[in-house]
Amino acid sequence: MVILKSICISHKEDVDGLVSAALIQNALKVKNIFLADYPSLLNILDIVISICSKNKNFSRVFICDLGLNKKNQDIFVEKLQILISNNIQIIYIDHHYLEDPIKNKLLTIGVKLIHSIEECTSVQIYYLCENKLSSKFSFYASAAALTDYMEDKPMASILVSKYDRTFLMLESCFLSYMISSSQRNIDFLKYVCTSISVFKLPHELKNGFDLVKQFSDKISNALNIIETKIIKLNNIAYLQHDLELASSMIVNFVLGLSGKQVGIAFKLKENIDSYALSIRGSKDCTFHLGKLVNDLTSNLNGSGGGHDKACGALIPRENLELFLNKFDQLVTP
Repeated sequence: MVILKSICISHKEDVDGLVSAALIQNALKVKNIFLADYPSLLNILDIVISICSKNKNFSRVFICDLGLNKKNQDIFVEKLQILISNNIQIIYIDHHYLEDPIKNKLLTIGVKLIHSIEECTSVQIYYLCENKLSSKFSFYASAAALTDYMEDKPMASILVSKYDRTFLMLESCFLSYMISSSQRNIDFLKYVCTSISVFKLPHELKNGFDLVKQFSDKISNALNIIETKIIKLNNIAYLQHDLELASSMIVNFVLGLSGKQVGIAFKLKENIDSYALSIRGSKDCTFHLGKLVNDLTSNLNGSGGGHDKACGALIPRENLELFLNKFDQLVTP
């Protein structure tokens, strides 16, 4: 008897991405996990296409918590078409902003699209697979919602309310710091994902305390530097840095210390002569930042997108100043 296999491609940079893969791993017994960031998504798809063409036992590919932008969405669809033409079912589960034309393209080629900007990906997967998962996995779905700033959404809030908030926050932040500190160690990230799938709690993971301590020390040492180098425009504040920390971590301090409605942190990626930006909005920000950034970057030979109050972008070096000034104008109250 031929045993059909599945592959899961999920976001490697945050709790929601790893928990999404772990829930798929547990509920549907998927053993083949690929962890990707946004720049590597298309390359990972090429690897998966190659694997599926050589091994006809593969029948499904899950893609989780990996948003699209105007620069990569058409190529993304083309690669999915190749998989579908080889009788591979595609299940794409996500919560980042998607324009209607690209949604329609995905549905037209036969992708099973599970998409809502109202709930993080892990929460969507938990409810989809609820009958195949132990109820205790709602803890990890709650952790994903909390660290994605989506714990107050309708379905997430029901899950979060089941747990002691302090303990949930402790374990969620512990996991988030472990993931952020280990982005260059795919083997460790896969270990974390597998551990989650068998419901080991973050504080139980090997070397976790050491990683969190080291990462916390880096943040503590960076705080004074961050505060003195923030630049403020009318509506946004930004910081260029070369710290050994992800911009997605630093941007929260830029937002909090500046008092502006939008904070941006970025560093130069010299190999592509572009800046990688992380962008966050305050509770007072009424704009969908992911949509604004997707639209703006497409006109500046860049790419970007994401959530309403948390997103990212890649901007060519020569267009950075123009992006910052135009973005500042776009988020005028």
